[in-house]
This record gives sequence, structure tokens and C-alpha cells, in this order.
Amino acid sequence: MFLHLDRISFSYPGSGNVLFSDFSLSFSDGWTVIAGANGTGKSTLASIAAGLIVPDSGSVRAGGDVILCPQVFTGLSPYDWSDIFSGDNHVGRLKSALALSDSMIEREETLSGGERKRLQLLAALSHSPGILILDEPTNHLDSYSRDLMINALWSFDGLGVVVSHDRAFSSALSSRTVLLSRSSDGVAAEDIPLPLPQALDESDRRRKAGRDTYDGLLAGLSAENRIVQRLRERSRAKQKDLSKRGIDRNDHDAKARIDSARLTGKDASLDGAMRNHMSHSAQLEDKLNSIGKPLLRKEGLSLMGGMRVPLLSFPESVIQRGDYSLSIPALSIAPGSHIAIKGRNGSGKTLFLEAFYRHLVSQGKDRFVLYIPQETSEEEKGRLLRAFDSLEDYEKGAVLSDMFRLGSEPAALSSSSSPSPGEMKKLALALSRREGRSVLLMDEPTNHLDIVSMRILEKMIREDGRDMTVLLVSHDDAFLSACTDHVWQVERTGNSGRLLSF
Repeated sequence: MFLHLDRISFSYPGSGNVLFSDFSLSFSDGWTVIAGANGTGKSTLASIAAGLIVPDSGSVRAGGDVILCPQVFTGLSPYDWSDIFSGDNHVGRLKSALALSDSMIEREETLSGGERKRLQLLAALSHSPGILILDEPTNHLDSYSRDLMINALWSFDGLGVVVSHDRAFSSALSSRTVLLSRSSDGVAAEDIPLPLPQALDESDRRRKAGRDTYDGLLAGLSAENRIVQRLRERSRAKQKDLSKRGIDRNDHDAKARIDSARLTGKDASLDGAMRNHMSHSAQLEDKLNSIGKPLLRKEGLSLMGGMRVPLLSFPESVIQRGDYSLSIPALSIAPGSHIAIKGRNGSGKTLFLEAFYRHLVSQGKDRFVLYIPQETSEEEKGRLLRAFDSLEDYEKGAVLSDMFRLGSEPAALSSSSSPSPGEMKKLALALSRREGRSVLLMDEPTNHLDIVSMRILEKMIREDGRDMTVLLVSHDDAFLSACTDHVWQVERTGNSGRLLSF
């Protein structure tokens, strides 16, 4: 199988910015991971590769039929139903691998988010495509559903492309990563034959090496220019010494000495040395212009904005929602604790985090707390945007600078009337630094963050936020491992659950 994107160019209608310009990328059998910051065209590239978007120029050639599983699954088509219920042994094995029964599929509209994503994958694999493209397949999924999808995809022997920031999922599938980045000339691809986590580290190493090379060439150029300047000054002084101007017309001895110096070429030696250094200087300048200046953006913020809060507590209680009850033991949280809250979807992790926040509010401690839920409500989005709009221009500039250090481009907020969920999370973090917060509660923070912003947030929590009290709900084990030092597990059996602290 093969999939070739040859010198494609593409801009969205009405947009003055070129997304892809003379862009080429090839895929062969096996899996390739595509990752990068928001705005680098990952989903657009997937749609172009699948033939759903026609590029402005260039060509796409595929050596087999292509199926794209988009981020949002809208339901089965009649085409899907016929294959899923064909009775084929291959489809039966897929249903088993994805833990989907016929009765579950028949009540499609009642399935959970994780079950629906598994159903989307079942439909795609049931058609036995030669080329399969997955766009963020594990968003909002717990580790159970993710592991089922990995097991099913291991049996796929065609050409696979997955757009993902999920490091565990990506690493289980592929040892090739394509990192997309955006510049004024459009999107560029860095093709690295490593799994996603190692590819990110390698990309960082290459950028630093490139910057070190650039700085070395720049230092060499400066040194050469200083030498040229000194030689030029010496040459001017020598020329002055070899001038007969001001010498008495009858001083034949002085004139003879000057003529002798000119004949022996003592003055020419300086000019020759100067020409050599000027030539070397020009070569260094050409090298600098050819590689351009590698930019190393300053990343991360100090999250600790206020006084360290004392010991936090939560009383033994039972939280009820509908017919589900979650038992919570008495909890004590020492200042500076970084706690991971883990569990299956539907076990009550969000339920507990919401209750804990309400408890802190009831104790009058909400002024210390930054609570960022999974989804930003329209009410909360309005509050954050009003808070930003009320700032003085210099304060807005500081907030935009903070968001840049969180992996955003300033235009992502200032030029949009409806910023993305990821941008709203970054805005909340940037504003909180001016509000004296020292307790951070985040529910599935990586769902709407790209891989660049996610790694920045990891470093912030691990290093810059080490004095904060942090509670994180996430299915991203790599993220939790990097950010936390304690684990609380939420377990569910039927309509009751319990939180276990370790």
C-alpha cells in the first residue's frame, strides 16, 4: 500500500494565510503518527489524504481504498450496517476484540462515548480498507476503551495514519512520527523514525542543536568582522605611512624607503589577509542565511500566584447523582501535594472533583482555587472573555504573552470571537496568575490540548507549580506520571462506587 501527497498547496476560502504550500509527504505499510500544535493542519491534512478536501494544487495518490474516522462520530451509515451484520468471521473477531455485542450495536444511540468510538472503529475495520486514517481516536476515552482499540488495530495489516496527542496509544501502534509545525511560509513536516514521546525529545534536541550551530556561526561571523575591521584600520595606517605627502621634496632617503616598502609588498600583505577574512566572513553569512534563525520559544509559567494554603480536607460523605452513589472517605491533602484521580469513565471522578470544589467554596477558600472543568460552559467562557476585555492594554499584552508561553499564538485569542476549548483553558491559567491562586483542580486537561501545550503544562505543574496543591483527573497516564506523586482510584460496581486513596 502507499499514500503520496505530492507538492500540495491549500488555503481555506476567505483565509489570507496559506496552510500548506508545496507540501509533500509519503506513507507506506504500517502506522504513522501525525502530531503537532493546534493550527498546524493535522485534521485538514487527514481530510486531504482521504480525498474529502481537494487541495488548491498538487496531487494525492492512494494505492488502496481509504477510510477516515473523524474526531466526531455521527453514527452508522446503511453501508456500515450491512457489513457489521454480515456474519463474516473477521467482523465477529473485531466485535469480540472491541467488546461490542450485537445487542449493544442495535441500541447505538444509548452507547457511551467510549462505546461509540469503538463502534466507529468496528465499522471502519469491517470494510477491510487498505488505508485507514484515524483523527484523535482516543479523545475522552478511558484506558479500558483505549486498550481495546489498540488490540483491534494490531490486527490491521494495511497502511495506517493516526492523528493523535495520546502518547501511550501512539507508541503502541507506531515507531514513526511526523511532527507538523507552522511558520509564515506554511506548514512544515519533521519526519522522525521514533515513537511519539522519543520523537518529541529528538525534535527538541535537533532544535537546540540547530540553535547552537546558528549561535556558533554568528559568533564566528562577529569574530571575522572584528578581524577585518582591525586589518582595515592597520591598512589605513600603513597607507598613511607609505604616503609621500608631507615629505620634503629633497628628502630622497625617506622617499627611497617608502618606494622600497611598496616594492617588497609589505602594504599588500595586509590587504591580502583582509581579503581572506572578508571571504570567510561572506561564507559564514551565506551559511547563516541558508539555515535561518531557529527559534526557541520561551515556554512555561510559574503557576504559584498566591500564598500557600494550609492543609485541605474533605469529610467522609456519600455523593449522589441520579441513582448512582459515590462513597468518599475522610481526606486530608498536604500543601504541595500533586494527586492523580484515576478510574473508568462513569465511575465518578468528575463527580468527586466538582464536590470537592463546592466544599472549598463553602469554606471560603475558592479565592485560592483555580478549577478548570472538562468543558468550559458558555457562562464561564463569557466570564473569562469579559475578564480579559476589562484589562488595560499592557495587561492584555502580558496575558497574551503568557498564553504564547503556554503554546498558543496571540491571534488564537485576539482574532477569534469563539476561542477553542484549549485556548479557554490556557486563558484561565494565564488570568489565574493575576488572581493569587495556589490550588489547581483540572478535569481531563489534555482532552483539548495539543501535544506542544500538553508538554508545557506538564513541566509547569511538575517544576514551576511544585508548591501548588494539585488534583488532576485524566486518562493520560503519561501526563499523570509526569505531574503527580499520589494516586486516588475511583472504582464502580453497578450503581455504587468508592474512592480509594493511597
